[in-house]
Amino acid sequence: MGKWIDSLLKNYENAMKGQKEVLSSMQVGTYVAIKDLDNIRVLPDRLEIEIVSLLHNADFAIEEAAVKAGIEEIKKKLGMFMKNVEDLGVQADRCSRDIRRARTVVLQRIIKYPNR
Repeated sequence: MGKWIDSLLKNYENAMKGQKEVLSSMQVGTYVAIKDLDNIRVLPDRLEIEIVSLLHNADFAIEEAAVKAGIEEIKKKLGMFMKNVEDLGVQADRCSRDIRRARTVVLQRIIKYPNR
């Protein structure tokens, strides 16, 4: 009867060792799975940060493009304005010349016909 109990205990110990090894493997597997899940949980947060950053960059690029287009439009309008200023200067010179001529004509008439 002693051998039979020893045999049962030996089988029980072997079964326990096997279960202990399975549990250890399961523990390691669970630890790895939890770490992987943590990494997976972090990835959407990183992705969200990257998307927000890209959206800010896109907004900046759109704003920058709008600013560049605005500056080009301002340059065009400034060119037209400067042309108008030059034309106005030419016209002012012409008017000034005409006024001097008219003044000269008036003075000549006054000198020529002082009592009329």
